[in-house]
Amino acid sequence: MKKRKILLISDTHGFHENLREVVRREAPFERVLHMGDTEGWDPVIRDIVGVPADIVSGNCDWASDLPSEKMLVIDRVHIFMTHGHEYYVTTGMEVLLEAAVASGCQVALFGHTHRPFLLNHKGVLVANPGSISRPRQADRRCSYGVLAIKEDGTPEIELKFL
Repeated sequence: MKKRKILLISDTHGFHENLREVVRREAPFERVLHMGDTEGWDPVIRDIVGVPADIVSGNCDWASDLPSEKMLVIDRVHIFMTHGHEYYVTTGMEVLLEAAVASGCQVALFGHTHRPFLLNHKGVLVANPGSISRPRQADRRCSYGVLAIKEDGTPEIELKFL
């Protein structure tokens, strides 16, 4: 049985129609984690989702006062959020994986590459929900993720496509 349902999104870049569709599809959910590149549209995103939203800044959020990374604890699950460009995720996962393991988190989330990614590395779920508006993987399907925290405190992530 799942206790918590949290939407994972990234790289909206000012295009929100797909976000509206995801909100319709996935409701009800209780929180949104956005891994950056809102391009200043974070107030609009918060309005669209209608639930608490944690958002970090991305490389296209130049004038933003959003944090570049964030640590959250939800139901005793430690979650690390970043956009990923400061961890060089376009060239590999090594720096991000090292930071995730060192931080003691169970979940590490990033964006930036516009490609969905999911890996369990040394007990850390590492995920990129991809881009909900401008995907870059071969099939070019817009993507997002759902983080579920089960009754026993186990986090699970499912990547989903529009």
